[in-house]
Parts: sequence; C-alpha cells; structure tokens
Amino acid sequence: MEKKIQNDLSKKFSKGTILIHWITAFLIILLFPMGKYMADLLPEEKVTLIIIHAGLGIVIFVLTIVRSWLFFKSPRPADLKTGSKFNDKLAVWIHNVFYFLLFGISVSGIGIMIDGGHGEALSSGNSDLILPKEGILPWTAHEIMSLIMMVLLVMHVAGVVKHYLVTKENTLKRIF
Repeated sequence: MEKKIQNDLSKKFSKGTILIHWITAFLIILLFPMGKYMADLLPEEKVTLIIIHAGLGIVIFVLTIVRSWLFFKSPRPADLKTGSKFNDKLAVWIHNVFYFLLFGISVSGIGIMIDGGHGEALSSGNSDLILPKEGILPWTAHEIMSLIMMVLLVMHVAGVVKHYLVTKENTLKRIF
C-alpha cells in the first residue's frame, strides 16, 4: 500500500544539469522522428539530414559526458519518494538507464557512420558510399536503444504527471 509522502522540492539540480537536461530532452525529441524519417530515404536524399542528425547526436554525446560528470561533482536533490518502494526503485532505474542508453545510442551512431559508409560519403561528397541499413551492424542496436529511450521518456513524463496529480507535487521545480 502506498503511503502519502511529501518530498522536499526546495532543493534543485545545478544550473548546468538543468540546462543540459532540457537541451538533451529537446534534441532527443527532435532526433527520434528525424531518424525514423531518414531510415528509408535513398542515400542521396538524406545526406543533409545525416549531417544534422549526426551533429546533434554528437552534441548529445558530449552533453551526456558533461552531465555524467556533474552527476558526481555537483550536489543534487534526494531521489523523489512516492510511498511505494517499487515506484521509487523504478524511477531511479529509469534515470540511470537514460545515461546508459544515451551513451549506447551515441556509440552505435558513431558505428553507423563508420560501418555504414556515412562518414566516407560525407567527406567525399559521394552518397553512393552509404550502405543500405540491412548491411550496417550497429543499425539494429541504434534502433532498439532509440525505441527503448522513447518508452522510458514516456514513462518519465508519466511519472512527473503522476506526481503532480496524485501527490500534488510539482516536481518540475527541481529541474527548472
């Protein structure tokens, strides 16, 4: 049975963490549909989108490295409590998996650039060097991790909404 909990919402994340959180969230929401859209385009149709997608993916990778460093370096508020041990653990698990997924998606994206001929195609200007996605080993991992990321993002937002509606706590105060 869940018991009523009041969290201390006066403690906030560091300004750097907050900024990185929102930039990363915006870029993830932008990159996911862009990647889905690009997946079935012909190589010559997606060269510009590859440049944008890869560039923004690298930005997310660097921001994730910085945010990981801030995670250990900066003070942060205590984990939110819900009154349910399962929900408390689930929230921490989801937050931690986000970091691993962001690293995994970034590394697999770099693998796609290398293994799929994307980097070579971009540097030479020859889109014919881009391999079909079926021939690119890291493609499946990139796609699966991206889908998991979207599911966890929905769960994350649902958790925020649940806190707001059920416990009447505006937990966004900590990350704004």
